[in-house]
Amino acid sequence: MEPVDAALARRWPAVLRAERVTLRPVTHEDAPVVRAVLTDPDVRAFLGGAASEARIEARQREYPATPGVWAVAPAGGGEAIGLVSITADSRSAGRAEISYQLLPTAWGQGLGREAVGAAVDWWAAEVPDGGPLVAVTQERNTASQRLLESLGMTVLDTLLEYGEPQYLYTPGSEETTLRWARLLQARTDEVERRRGAEARATAAGRALPEDLSALTPTEMARLCPARHGAYGRICARKQDHDPDLHLGKAADGAWIAWMGTAEPAPIP
Repeated sequence: MEPVDAALARRWPAVLRAERVTLRPVTHEDAPVVRAVLTDPDVRAFLGGAASEARIEARQREYPATPGVWAVAPAGGGEAIGLVSITADSRSAGRAEISYQLLPTAWGQGLGREAVGAAVDWWAAEVPDGGPLVAVTQERNTASQRLLESLGMTVLDTLLEYGEPQYLYTPGSEETTLRWARLLQARTDEVERRRGAEARATAAGRALPEDLSALTPTEMARLCPARHGAYGRICARKQDHDPDLHLGKAADGAWIAWMGTAEPAPIP
């Protein structure tokens, strides 16, 4: 199975067309809509609230160069009305996640369903070797659940993120590939927790503060940048540590250790 990032990069750029909307790669001219969806209180109601100015500026820089991130625009032309993205799912290796944010002026017209449906169909048709696709939405976000279910997506699992229960959806029924993905993720979690316990038992591990959330911005800036803020996982080691085995905490507070390059994970 081809890695999600590689599969997207090989097929990018891609323009998708539905009856009333067109999905095209984000450009720097879409900076206003990126800011709008990241700050609108209604759009962000189930996404942790308005994004910080630093995050907004980072997304405005990164989205035009990121395969799998589309601006949603009216089919007849005009300014974008939202964003749809397919990116690697940082929760489970080999899995892709679709995310979507439309401005309130576009709600209630079925445009979100068209846009998300076009992206789901594109993934299935054009990236069959890119791994299973999932979507995550908060339990209280019934409008998002209706949208996903109208596309034939079903609940695969439940999880807790940002202190809120979430539903994890996938197209169709729970297929064999997804069953294997869940088993693989369970095994990965087990290995990461064992590694974390072993690393925590070392002198360097015991020297780390128990409450990582209490670190000051200055202290945080000195830490390894690997996956900062991704679902509660923060590498608590110093920058440029060696070997590349990251030690930090999972969302439930358990110490874990994982392998990987020290690059921040994408934020949906």
